Amino acid sequence: MLLQLVKKDFLIVKKYVLLMIAVCVVFPLFLIWRSPEYAGILGFVLITIFSIFMLLQYVSLKETQYPKASTLLCALPFSRKDIVLSKYIFCILIYFACSLIFGLETLLFPQLRNVGYELPALSFLVISVVLGIYLPVQYKLGYEKTKMFFVVLIMASPFLFAKSLEIETNFIAEVLSERNPIALLAACLIISMVILIISSVISTGIYKKADLS
Repeated sequence: MLLQLVKKDFLIVKKYVLLMIAVCVVFPLFLIWRSPEYAGILGFVLITIFSIFMLLQYVSLKETQYPKASTLLCALPFSRKDIVLSKYIFCILIYFACSLIFGLETLLFPQLRNVGYELPALSFLVISVVLGIYLPVQYKLGYEKTKMFFVVLIMASPFLFAKSLEIETNFIAEVLSERNPIALLAACLIISMVILIISSVISTGIYKKADLS
């Protein structure tokens, strides 16, 4: 049942999947041209954040436009808990898809290989924190009241991008190298999963009380 709900979300965004794949491929190449020293770090972080929130926002928009669809899903043998969990799994799968695409690009473009497995783990932690806060708030307040979050993210991205270019890649690598790689990876994954589990429990509790009529 859960996998069918995840499949449903991907079918909703299917016409945007190719666009997001193109962004995931082209944007790091653009950074190689403009700022090769930052291409790996910024390329990976930005494509994962934008891909997840762009597709998640589109799913939420469609569900808002067709509110009876959620009512019908709950009338079928789909629990509200599964409907909520499918959103979290949907976002995690997008993250891993972006990671796979970026990993394949690093095989072709050595300029992107300054990203070790520590950065994807830290990025996953950051994304987990943002999703862990955003999804419960969206279930509580609704899409219309929370869509400005994504608008602000889009508007702030040029500023954040410019400020990020001021960060020395060597400094980031030095900070990461001072940590035990295995311990860092394990800690990020454990903390991320704990955050997502707690967030999903809160979102489920909110959604169970929602009036879908």
